[in-house]
Amino acid sequence: MKRILALLTAVCLVMTVFAACGKNIDDTPATDAPDSVDTPAVTDGGDAQGNEPAGDGWNGYDIGFVAENGIKYIWDQLDDTLKANVATVMNAIDNVELSCVLPTGVPSEESKDFCNFIYNMCMDYTYVGTSFNFKDADQDGLLETLVIPYNFEVIQTQEDAEKTKTDLEAALSAIVGSMPDGSDYEKIKYLHDSLVFSTTYGEICLLPFTAYGALVEHMATCQGYADAMHLLLDRAGYETVFAVGHGSSDQVTHKWNYVHLSDGNWYAIDPTWADPEGKNDDRYINYDYFLISDEVLLQDHLEKFESRYYSTPTATSMDMCYHVQEGYYVTSYDEAYACVEEQVRKCAENGTKYVYLRISDEDLYTEIHHRLLVTEYGGEISDIIKRVVEETGADFSGRWSTYRAHKDGKGPLCIMVTLRTSADEAAPAEDEE
Repeated sequence: MKRILALLTAVCLVMTVFAACGKNIDDTPATDAPDSVDTPAVTDGGDAQGNEPAGDGWNGYDIGFVAENGIKYIWDQLDDTLKANVATVMNAIDNVELSCVLPTGVPSEESKDFCNFIYNMCMDYTYVGTSFNFKDADQDGLLETLVIPYNFEVIQTQEDAEKTKTDLEAALSAIVGSMPDGSDYEKIKYLHDSLVFSTTYGEICLLPFTAYGALVEHMATCQGYADAMHLLLDRAGYETVFAVGHGSSDQVTHKWNYVHLSDGNWYAIDPTWADPEGKNDDRYINYDYFLISDEVLLQDHLEKFESRYYSTPTATSMDMCYHVQEGYYVTSYDEAYACVEEQVRKCAENGTKYVYLRISDEDLYTEIHHRLLVTEYGGEISDIIKRVVEETGADFSGRWSTYRAHKDGKGPLCIMVTLRTSADEAAPAEDEE
């Protein structure tokens, strides 16, 4: 057993001398509106399905970490030199070692990228800290000794580290084990919704930047949401990888996911932007960023970074997006009107209050927004709500609030309407922003 606490002081002294390579994560929440301040991360990480077995799986190295962290997609792209370094570090983290000597070293100009790369692959090793440091360089300028940080508030022994993994795996198994049979869309929507419904955006927990924070403590930042989504997809048998870039702000780093489905396409998911900060209804989910293309994602995500070490996939299809699969994608005003009326009726039957639309082009988006939702132009949704209330006795007040993802020519062409009930009337109405 490795006693970490006894050596903590020495490690801290080393870490004050050598500059940290990894980013300290300092994220802020994504809110309903994609143009709000956004969330953290560092560099990217990878996938599962068909994981190589643990044991001496590669050149004598134990590669159980590949399956544990779901990073086969990444691992398969690495050259042998990098694999040796990665395997050494990941096994050291798995064994809760305070430092390790890399077999081939890392050039000093790569040190930050390498540290971020390692940190982002530790989805299952949630006890690892953020500020990796290199201790010294050899005569050729290669950095060899990596000092590994840990969350010492969470672990004091290797048993503590194993318990964090065990508790996380139990949470993953509970969700994946309850996943329904059905299509890829139905399965992944279940995993996505389970994560969003059970997690609150925030940092008031022990491990908010991790999958453990999201699935065990039920509070996380974007790093935690993305890592949790990654592990859920991996454990459910999907090939998955995460990407890092800038969300709505170029001042902070944001993180999201990609999944490869049986139709042969990669799709992007941003679970953080599905779960806005400060929401007051546990049944609320924003599906604008669920199984979408890069073209749509990058309309309001400012940038997608490419890793120095491997290529991230490109999502090109919208076939599996929420609005298409649920029949909420419209190509004319008449379709939009009928779609909204159908959803208002379903809300009356089910006791829900969210109505969704994804619209085919910007001109139609403007027409739907003005005719259906803006009171001075008629606000035809009022007629729909009134008719449904008269026919069903639903508790809708006739007022609503509108969330538009597309603003100032940016963002997906999506509208979400929140119907208001008598219980909501204590709060001020927002018929239009």
